[in-house]
Amino acid sequence: MEYFLIVDEGTTSTRAMIFDENGNFVSSSSRPLKTIYPGSGWVEQNAEEIFSKTVEAIEDAIDQCGCTPSIVGITNQRETVVAWDSRSGIPFYNAVVWRDKRGQSMCERLRSNGYEPVVRAKTGLLLDSYFSASKISWLIENISEISEGLKKSRVKFGTIDTYLVWKLTGRHLTEPSNASRTMLFNINEMKWDEDLLNVFGIPLDSMPDIIDSNGDFGNSKYGKVSSVLGDQQSSLLGNMCVKVGDVKCTYGTGAFILANAGNSKNPPSDGLLKTVAWSIKGKAVYALEGSVLSSGESINWLKRISLIKDEVEMEALSNSVKSDGIYFIPALDGLGSPRWQPNARGLFVGISSSHTRSNIVRAVLESMAFSVSEVIDTFKKSGLDVSDIKVDGGGSKNSLLMQILSNSTKTNVERSKFQEMTSYGAFLMAKIKNEVEEIVNFKKDFELFKPKENIDKIYRKWKRAEEVSINWANLKEDDKYETLS
Repeated sequence: MEYFLIVDEGTTSTRAMIFDENGNFVSSSSRPLKTIYPGSGWVEQNAEEIFSKTVEAIEDAIDQCGCTPSIVGITNQRETVVAWDSRSGIPFYNAVVWRDKRGQSMCERLRSNGYEPVVRAKTGLLLDSYFSASKISWLIENISEISEGLKKSRVKFGTIDTYLVWKLTGRHLTEPSNASRTMLFNINEMKWDEDLLNVFGIPLDSMPDIIDSNGDFGNSKYGKVSSVLGDQQSSLLGNMCVKVGDVKCTYGTGAFILANAGNSKNPPSDGLLKTVAWSIKGKAVYALEGSVLSSGESINWLKRISLIKDEVEMEALSNSVKSDGIYFIPALDGLGSPRWQPNARGLFVGISSSHTRSNIVRAVLESMAFSVSEVIDTFKKSGLDVSDIKVDGGGSKNSLLMQILSNSTKTNVERSKFQEMTSYGAFLMAKIKNEVEEIVNFKKDFELFKPKENIDKIYRKWKRAEEVSINWANLKEDDKYETLS
């Protein structure tokens, strides 16, 4: 029996899972990761802790299994970047996390100079600090050890997959699903774009080489590293979204909705991103993507302000009432797809003295469905025939949320009985030799949610509340207001 070790390095934890060659789960172990908030909009993690906790999880999972894995796969939080010394392997600075907004002023400056159409045409992305490029530029401009190290060709940049591959195998490599999230990768030509590297002031030789998603990333003490995928693309594969139009939504810290777009090089519709899903034998499969920046983070916020103890209590409270005219806009970190309003902030509308904690919690839950529904609507407007939505991630365990999502999209929702679809996708990629059809018989069993109730009126009013949030974010201090006399 051959065993596969899968590293799933996420934002809040790092996990190691072991599967046998038939895709059966054998063992797992996870370790929490600390997040650092040095200032408003700044989000960091300790890169050395990420690796040390990953090793702890790996070795614990292997001990539980009592086996010796021969193959390693990696799936990871995507746009987060690390810079390290090529000789010592020591990071120059903390990992700058995907949620970090310190590069937003640079993106706004480039947008005002007319660069966004160029970025969108080449990368499928928008000019936004969410992606890696402005984070790397900030590191170069603000960390003197990095700017000095670049003069000596000692600096290596990479997303988390690249950093883990370096630490495990000593090779400076990435693959297209992660590279396509940097805002530096030309998804049409499938290579680093030298013009964009120049715009952001990043030397080409500091960036990793790019190979196929199921390529040879080198040998580690835990086995040969044979698959790497960004976490959302890995979930797309794990959910068996292998046909054009197949859609999945992962409810994590954010909610990430991807649709398989096949080999089409058509540009994305307004409000959507285009990214590389995976590359096998030099052939790229693309995906359309919508990103909701605050989904599970909304639950974490409810915990921090002591409105709920945990997710179980959230579902119980939400089941006990209706939102009763309250609408919540989950723009705690700005609005992602399809609005892309980074300055928008969270908003409650419609609260009265008769409302209770349960009504407020229910409104937050509904917002987690409606924000995804808005992305699904945009997929449909772009011409995709969305017949069902496959869901995974922590939030998908909430059955009421899944039912509201089905109601608001008027679409069947499939929830896999095996929840770790991100890790499973990396396992499946490691199984593929030549083409994705090799793994179609590995689909996991699922539960089905069908539309039961027409909630169009509530959904429409929620979108009107979203406009209020956007308008509020765009107000200027010197705006004049008419007052009632």
